[in-house]
Amino acid sequence: MKTINLIFCIGVVLAISSTTSLAQKLSFGEYTGINFSNFHGNLITNKWVPKAGPNAALFVEYSLNQSFSLQAEAGYAAHYYEMKPYRSQPMYPIYYNDVMHSYSSSSIWQPVYEPEKFDFSFLRFPLLIKYKTPTRLQLGIGGGMFYSVLLNDNLTKTERDAAEKEDRRIYPPTHDWGYMFLADLSYPITKDVRLFATGRLTTGQKVFIESLKGKNGSSEIGFGIKYTPKSKKEGLKEVESNVQDSSKTKCYVRPVAGILLGWNSASKKPGNYSANPGYTTGLAFDYRLDKTVSLQTGILFERKGYAFADSSLYYHRFAYDSKYKRNSVDTKTNIDYVTVPLNFKFSIGDSFTFYLDFGVYTGFKVNAICHGTAIREYINASSYTVDKININDAVEGYFKDVDFGYQTGFGFQFPFRKNMKFDLGIVYSGSFSPIIKAPEEGTTPYTNDDRSLKNGTVALMFGLQIPINR
Repeated sequence: MKTINLIFCIGVVLAISSTTSLAQKLSFGEYTGINFSNFHGNLITNKWVPKAGPNAALFVEYSLNQSFSLQAEAGYAAHYYEMKPYRSQPMYPIYYNDVMHSYSSSSIWQPVYEPEKFDFSFLRFPLLIKYKTPTRLQLGIGGGMFYSVLLNDNLTKTERDAAEKEDRRIYPPTHDWGYMFLADLSYPITKDVRLFATGRLTTGQKVFIESLKGKNGSSEIGFGIKYTPKSKKEGLKEVESNVQDSSKTKCYVRPVAGILLGWNSASKKPGNYSANPGYTTGLAFDYRLDKTVSLQTGILFERKGYAFADSSLYYHRFAYDSKYKRNSVDTKTNIDYVTVPLNFKFSIGDSFTFYLDFGVYTGFKVNAICHGTAIREYINASSYTVDKININDAVEGYFKDVDFGYQTGFGFQFPFRKNMKFDLGIVYSGSFSPIIKAPEEGTTPYTNDDRSLKNGTVALMFGLQIPINR
């Protein structure tokens, strides 16, 4: 109840502080929804199950112009986690010999329920920048940062102060911060009111479970309402009539989405790697330098990765050492990035356009998950045992935080509603250097430990190019 009252008071203060001159640029609203936890770190011994938790917020949005806005929020978010350890469950013997008194058996390793839970509740304050399409059914996409305060803290200030004096770290910390990315769809139901649905991705940066380097994260979905006092809404035709002539427009925005195929592009491949499907979505910006040449950038969320099937000491990459017994591994590794490209784009044509682009990108790692199966065999004089392990490990600690690379592509653009154009393209990209981290100090690497992995991707992209009015 205290949390709800605090959020309500913040919303009232924001509303009262707005002046009449800003009324038409300010919007107020609220949303409620659920989040699915995404605990990330070096979680390689147990399966961590996503659980649904509540989230809600009040927000105020300030329009910078017709396309861009700033949004500040005060809200509540609860992240619930559940750990399911891997346990061996024997199966019935499949062979038995009365004379030799030997047998062969098979067992399956799979998560078994245990009531070990980790729940965190936060008061969360995001600050976001959004782009909105000039259409009646409005698409908004953007991102920013958040700061959150832990509410269910069982430790007193005295206990924390004493630990700090003794140079002891206490977990969980009292606060968190991180990044948030969102996309929403809204539709007007009156002149001043819009209903919307929103999807969000958050990734925290503070460690909450030290032994696992565990950090908070979530995928969220919510529904809400937005009110713009004294707004002067334009119909779809009026909005389209304000779009500048394409020959005079220099700035364009393109909401994009696509399917992606990723693989290990390293020239040295001691292991058996193959391709793995993923996806990409985000917002691209074009600035026209002249009639044919444009500068292109943006922000994209990309799921890259690869598949791995070999005999290895690691589940997510090849490693061999004669001192240790290897497992037969069949896994897929998904690595999530927030990517910022910088390209030159060459276009030919007016109404129907063909283009080529090339440039570089910087990818900021968000998460990395390895999932699949591993087979272990045990043989001695009297028995033969086969264990199957279901893998669902968070392996982001093995990968570098930033990936630099190159990309190139081509595509076509088709006219749609005056100066808008559909965009269909293919993009190829690859890392400049390996994405695996160097060994930690004090550790003894395996005799053959593959650290040559690089991201390679090809993506089929769909988008809508929209001129930005100035």
